[in-house]
Amino acid sequence: MSRRLRQRRQLQLSIPEEEDRISALPDSLVHHILSFLPSKDATATTVLSKRWKPLWLLELIIHFNHQPFPDTFTFSNFVDSAMANQDNTQPILSFHIKCHYYNSDIHKFVSNAIQRRVQNLTFDLSRSDFPTAFILRTETLCVLKLKRITLNYEGPLVDLPSLKILHLESVCFTYYGHIRKLLSGCPILQELEANDLTIKIPCRVFLGSSQPPSLSNLVRANISNICPMHNLLDRLRNAQHMRLLAKYSYELHSVFHNLTHLELRLDFMHNRGMLKWSWLIKLLQNFPLLQTLIIEEVDTVHNFGAGGWTDPEIVPECLLSHLTTCSLRSYSRINCELQFAKYIMQNSRVLSIMKIQSAKFLDTNTKIQMSLELSSFPMNSTTCPLLFI
Repeated sequence: MSRRLRQRRQLQLSIPEEEDRISALPDSLVHHILSFLPSKDATATTVLSKRWKPLWLLELIIHFNHQPFPDTFTFSNFVDSAMANQDNTQPILSFHIKCHYYNSDIHKFVSNAIQRRVQNLTFDLSRSDFPTAFILRTETLCVLKLKRITLNYEGPLVDLPSLKILHLESVCFTYYGHIRKLLSGCPILQELEANDLTIKIPCRVFLGSSQPPSLSNLVRANISNICPMHNLLDRLRNAQHMRLLAKYSYELHSVFHNLTHLELRLDFMHNRGMLKWSWLIKLLQNFPLLQTLIIEEVDTVHNFGAGGWTDPEIVPECLLSHLTTCSLRSYSRINCELQFAKYIMQNSRVLSIMKIQSAKFLDTNTKIQMSLELSSFPMNSTTCPLLFI
């Protein structure tokens, strides 16, 4: 035996065998690991050990994504096989499907999940038409997330008695009334996210119930890119925490008695830019218990002057007794921004934090001048420092 061969053999004998630590894990922990994997990868783990195969078949969190597959036929076959091999007597906790089409196969997969009393349902269908009648009457749904789909719903009333979380992103409705119809069927909704909602026929009046939906349990709302905005916001008046993207001024007809936290991004069209700050100070009248106000200015370039500012006749109630934190982001002093900051500081009695973050493009000298100018304004609250960044 050659010297090199003897050395290699000694090295092999000196390396201890790897311990199979994964197989020693309890089933509950393996299920938790599999829940983070797309179903295509989760099924691939069955080759690791015979013990893993039954664990996948009992997996209750299922995630299908068409992107790794070469065509729709291969994707449908995989989903069909995966669903067929599972134990259909077990409930599904979470079912997530992402594909660029909707056909009878996808309908069958979703129906199977609903029959197994799915609790968390997520669809991303790349703007495909989506018949929703069989979903929007699912008693077990606690979380529903719809993305890039067109909702076609002409059926009976929506009935989602267990739904607590609803996310809508890039969803197209036929009529605005269908949004009302959807919300009215979610009596215990706690969280609503709605972004980039469009209406095919905005002029038609929906002939359903004229009563606003009951959202008495709503806690959080995140709303952006919806027109008309005020029609939806008035129905969210019970929210405690709200994030909004505003592109134009609107009037609210409801008082938000529970709202304590408001984050607002201002992205007004150029010809409306000079009015946004005076509109905002009047809007605060609708939020009497507001404690935290965070405002981010998107347009920090176009300056229309301060001609659009007038002090309101009545100081908003939240400034007199509740507002403790005010943060202005991307501050550049233009379009009545200075007047707004001054008004907040001079009229907020219990303010404890006034934080102003300057726009990134400003030079150091300009920032110093802004800081000195703001510091010269008197504070109504004697315990509030001005934090200028």
